[in-house]
Amino acid sequence: MNQNNIISACCLLLTVAKSDEKICIEELNIIKDIIIDFFNVRNEDIDYIIKESKRIISDSVDIFEFGKELNEVFSYQDKIDFICCTFEVAYIDKELHYLEEYSIKKIASIFNVKHIDLINSKNEIKKYLN
Repeated sequence: MNQNNIISACCLLLTVAKSDEKICIEELNIIKDIIIDFFNVRNEDIDYIIKESKRIISDSVDIFEFGKELNEVFSYQDKIDFICCTFEVAYIDKELHYLEEYSIKKIASIFNVKHIDLINSKNEIKKYLN
């Protein structure tokens, strides 16, 4: 994965986090952990990635551009794993806001993830976090 892919993924995760109009510190921390783990990013690079992603999001109109780029490089299993990550972000405050869920459904749609896999991802993360 190149840096543009990583930033696109971070943009999608930040979009989920800010769906309910606020990004709490727990959401930011889980996004950092996900990016570091999912993409093997060094700890010293994560702050730049977050900062750059926030800048890009503020200039963008839609998440399609980020999802489209990842859709081309992710395997189907990567897409499912990433959808699980989006639910991790959404559930970090122990509550799934309907706008967070809407954002996740949009991402799954861009990724062409089957509805059953979306539901299974949601249930898996719910079980894991409870």
